[in-house]
Amino acid sequence: MSTGRVTVSMPEELRSAASEIAKQLDVSFSAVVTAALADWMRGRLVDAWLAEHQATHGPFDEAELQDLAAEAGVPYLSPGRVAEPAP
Repeated sequence: MSTGRVTVSMPEELRSAASEIAKQLDVSFSAVVTAALADWMRGRLVDAWLAEHQATHGPFDEAELQDLAAEAGVPYLSPGRVAEPAP
């Protein structure tokens, strides 16, 4: 994959946090930003698949979502609830 240089403006707090993550992982700032953007794009693909699936098969109920979260090993967050900030 070829790469290109871009200039991006972002809030200082976000830039600082990404820079710190890069330092902790011993990778470049660009690697952190690239990974975050790739994850965001994969999330949009999942959102599109879920919308298509639910249009065909109906919406998931809460029990199905709880089971999926348990199988994936992630916490289940009910609608309207946000994750607790990491310490």
